[in-house]
Amino acid sequence: MSITGIPIMHSPSALEQYKTLIRHVHAEPVMIRRAMRIAFRNLNPKESIELRDWLENRYQL
Repeated sequence: MSITGIPIMHSPSALEQYKTLIRHVHAEPVMIRRAMRIAFRNLNPKESIELRDWLENRYQL
């Protein structure tokens, strides 16, 4: 896959995509809760735990 000459070697994992989404909406409490709810619903248990730990270390919830 490439976007206008920029090669993309792999597509990001769902976990990385949810981390990116949360980084973009972290200033809005309603949006971060909504993003977290969607992420935890769609990720497997191992990835959910990793996301939870990442959130706790990065943001004050």
